[in-house]
Amino acid sequence: METTLGEQIMLLSLDDTTGAPQLQSQSEFMISSASVLELALADRVRVEGDRLVVSDPTPTGVPALDEALARIAGADEPKDVQAWIFELRAEAVAGARRGLLDKGVIREERTRRWGIFPTSRYPEADGSAEALVRRGLAAVVLEGEEPDARTAALVVLLHAGGLRSLVFADADGPAADARMAELAEGHWAEPVMKQLIDSVYVALSTGTASTTVTVINAAT
Repeated sequence: METTLGEQIMLLSLDDTTGAPQLQSQSEFMISSASVLELALADRVRVEGDRLVVSDPTPTGVPALDEALARIAGADEPKDVQAWIFELRAEAVAGARRGLLDKGVIREERTRRWGIFPTSRYPEADGSAEALVRRGLAAVVLEGEEPDARTAALVVLLHAGGLRSLVFADADGPAADARMAELAEGHWAEPVMKQLIDSVYVALSTGTASTTVTVINAAT
């Protein structure tokens, strides 16, 4: 089952049994960043100077990504990557959740917090998608395989957001961090993608300044 980068991050951040989000603030910024990176990987957007511009407005066929693409294309004036990560955050999170629900990967459970306030949780309904993501990450980070572009992008997002514990809680933490840093700093040979990745790091550093997330700057 194919999932977007944002959906993958959401899967990793949800407790499989309770459906409660873990490291929610950091995860939401990663999901929003993922929508920008996914559009770049699909050759729909690029960075010109310090602005994110649409290079191809053709829909991708993925509703959440196409909503983001339409927002960027319809802006009155170009904005930088950081601005779009902040602006797209709520809809990117909602779109990732909707995508996972539509695919039957998670299910919605509605409850009342303290018996008063309505709330929803999203426990896992089909573990195969998350298992596939975790296997791919383990192969790259723990076993040293070379990643494809999308897996490398996922590693960058997890590393930048301080989300390694969601995937490798039982692994050798320093070794996993070192491998993720290596991939984040050295994988992006394509200049346009490298520029966009660097912009994402700046946005994450700004957006998570009030949290305990440690953001490692991309290599210049």
